[in-house]
Amino acid sequence: MRDCKIMADIRCVCIVAGLLCLLSPALTRGADFVEAKTIFQTNTSYDERLAIAVDGVIVHRHGGEFTQAIQSWRDNGFTVGRMFFADSDAANAYWTGKWDGTEHREDVERDQDGKVVKCSGVRPYMLPTEGWIRYLEEMTDASLAAGAAAILPEEPLAHVFTGYEKAFAELWLDRYGQPWEPQHTSARARFLTAQLKNELYIKLEERLLKRTRQFEKASGKNIAFVLPIHSLYSNIAAQLVAPLGTSAKLDDIDGYIGQIWTGPVNWALGCYDSPRKDFFTSAYVLYDYFTQLAVETDKKLWLLVDPVEDNPSHKWSEFAQWYKHCIAAMLLMDEVDSYEIMPWPDRIFLPGYGTGGGTPAPEDYRITILAVTQALQEIPTGGKWLPHSASGPAGDSSVSGGIGVAIADTLMWQRLEHPRLQGVYSLLLPLVERGIPVSSFLLERLNDQAYLSRFSVIVLSYESFKPLDASMNSGLTEWIKAGGSLIILGGDGDELDQTSGFWWRDLGLESPMSHLLAQLKSEGEAGWRFGNGWVARNDISPSAFADPCEAESTYLPLLDSALKKANRGPLKTPGVFLMQRGEFVIAHAGDGNIDIPGKLIDIFDPDLALCENVRLIPGQSGLYRDVAEIMERGEPALLHTTHRLISQEYKNGILRFTIRGPRKTPAVARLFLPKGESAKIAATDADGKSVETGIQKNASTIRLKFPNNPKGVTVKIE
Repeated sequence: MRDCKIMADIRCVCIVAGLLCLLSPALTRGADFVEAKTIFQTNTSYDERLAIAVDGVIVHRHGGEFTQAIQSWRDNGFTVGRMFFADSDAANAYWTGKWDGTEHREDVERDQDGKVVKCSGVRPYMLPTEGWIRYLEEMTDASLAAGAAAILPEEPLAHVFTGYEKAFAELWLDRYGQPWEPQHTSARARFLTAQLKNELYIKLEERLLKRTRQFEKASGKNIAFVLPIHSLYSNIAAQLVAPLGTSAKLDDIDGYIGQIWTGPVNWALGCYDSPRKDFFTSAYVLYDYFTQLAVETDKKLWLLVDPVEDNPSHKWSEFAQWYKHCIAAMLLMDEVDSYEIMPWPDRIFLPGYGTGGGTPAPEDYRITILAVTQALQEIPTGGKWLPHSASGPAGDSSVSGGIGVAIADTLMWQRLEHPRLQGVYSLLLPLVERGIPVSSFLLERLNDQAYLSRFSVIVLSYESFKPLDASMNSGLTEWIKAGGSLIILGGDGDELDQTSGFWWRDLGLESPMSHLLAQLKSEGEAGWRFGNGWVARNDISPSAFADPCEAESTYLPLLDSALKKANRGPLKTPGVFLMQRGEFVIAHAGDGNIDIPGKLIDIFDPDLALCENVRLIPGQSGLYRDVAEIMERGEPALLHTTHRLISQEYKNGILRFTIRGPRKTPAVARLFLPKGESAKIAATDADGKSVETGIQKNASTIRLKFPNNPKGVTVKIE
């Protein structure tokens, strides 16, 4: 099942990028942050209980203590970045006047009633005024002076339902040359409010980026500038606006962190009404959005997964199930191989938090998280679909790729009725439910030919969003001419379509759709050839496809026809996802069972159990390591372990490996010993002291369990 090469006498599982850095703190300090494959963020100084041996740590702490926190992690061998809120005054220093002696109460976001909008009731959200940007520039300077290898201004976003500040009215007048209009008064006012906030945050990002590059040039150091952002879909659920697709023009940024956890997945799902909706499909769509933002660019992307969230009403058992679905959805994005393994490990590994009913998390869950982290450390880019027996002919591993659903940042700008994601999720989730790897298609990337070439079929509706300018329609027209199939759904004529002052009205047209259809020379027919491509037109509203029967009778046949016109059909609906990436197998069973043959380590099992011929039933997600070839060699071997495997070798009858991990959470390793062989097992720490090891034998494998040590534990098996 695996494509990996087998080394003859020594199997060295050194995840080379970053491993040598961990062996000596001095080697790490000058390392480029963008080279980190795994990272996490914390507001705590170095603590051995949090010392998960990732490649990079992000200190997210406000106040003067952040300097000490950065240094503490650097002293222990980590490349360290500094994250701070770009959208809110965490220290309550700017708006209260503690920063410069002048209060800036008109720079905070206020709702229609004039109330200050705060996060968790403790820190106000900010309008990106000149003063707020200067405050963040000073924060950037201080972070760089403290030795940060990366600047990460988190959550550059604003609420769409605010804008009632005096400062915003002044910015409105300056931008639009006309008096301010409250966002609640019309669809136009809402759109223009969001557009201005989007532009203000792009300006903020540009200023902080410039500040970072100035320091980089003056110091001769490599400094990364990374944007930690939320998904477009979860932003819509929370009525937030942020430059996402529109940030693509920021060529000099180094990358993004796609911030996804159970909260946003569920928020977005709550804005969609369908009898078939489920957590996994929403997670898949959120992870895909970030992939589409960065793929075919030189920007690095870390996908974030969080084993918990802040909502105290959830239990650890719920988090554990959601975590599995998030991991499976995330790893199906096979063009991404870098991850933020968690934010705030404090809430999992330290006592004193209310998360899940009390912390630290259950030991088994902490072990599973570290086992998954080791998989994330090793997993390569690229993947292939595997055959399954859930539906269709046995052995069929093909999928229907190349399908995109068109969206743009303006989806966050438009006033949408509840449920706000009905018109878009209804085009995405019914396909994910049926095992179709559909993607969001970012209209802001229409000028990127490498990105365009990924899509054979694009589904478009302007009911939930409008193209920012006529060039988006023109770009779609050229793509169709070159051979693409476009499906145009839904009607037009809503309040925004009828509003003067927008580009389509300036052209004397009734709507963006009428502009597109005019370019495509439509005469009202259901489908027609255009250039080398094909156009299909159906005025059914996309929201109808939330009904599974309507999706089956109308939506899927439209896609099947469009794929055939693009020579990519017919449409396949396996109902499951099953992918191999290196030694790892990622699975999610949707409509049917999945049977996975072979010998597999269940990475979600805290015992790292060896399984044969695994079956997943509908609704389950799985992550496995295929160890068949390792065992077929007949030599003692390490099958999988918790994070972090520093080195491994088998030579002269001795198997030796070293693991580093956080104190107070045990390490677990699953070993293979050929039948009939006995073994002498000993473990020692970095100081040569003996480490007590629990040994559990099971047929031809042994499970070892022993205390972790941030400096490493070496296990020797004779």
